[in-house]
Amino acid sequence: MGIMSITVKDVMRTDVKYIDTTATLHDAIKEMSSSWISSLIVVDSNNEPLGIITEKDAVRALAWSVNGFDLKVTNAMSTPIVTVEDTTCLDTALTVMVERGINHLPVTSKGNNIVGMITSRDIIRFIVKNRLLAPEVIEGMNIKRRSEDDVSRLKDMLSQGLGPSIDRPPSLL
Repeated sequence: MGIMSITVKDVMRTDVKYIDTTATLHDAIKEMSSSWISSLIVVDSNNEPLGIITEKDAVRALAWSVNGFDLKVTNAMSTPIVTVEDTTCLDTALTVMVERGINHLPVTSKGNNIVGMITSRDIIRFIVKNRLLAPEVIEGMNIKRRSEDDVSRLKDMLSQGLGPSIDRPPSLL
């Protein structure tokens, strides 16, 4: 199995989150943080997608605005939304991301509604998990071991009260 034979549908997540145009940047940041995601689709009152707000958009808006948290998401979102079809090859989606300088691609089906989301992180995770890199690269990465060590260190820090005090889903600890 090579990257050119994999479609976006094989990698995308279907739990796309939305936020209304009346929401503030603070609302968006809270939603992304509590859902452990890095983007939201901004929709109008008819649930039509108007744009996408990402962590990067939020940081930029906060940096350049006096009352950034009170900004409407429509003032910080990226528009127009760049999408790909669920039948798009993974290498094409990655090319779109690189050429457009984006990390989030909403996925549509037959040109209609958004049915999923794919991020650059999703693609990298899929490539590594399915050993689609050259074997010598994967061997050198020792990814599983490094990940387990990081989680163990984080657990130790949190148990000693040294880490951030935010609610984390139990699956991450």
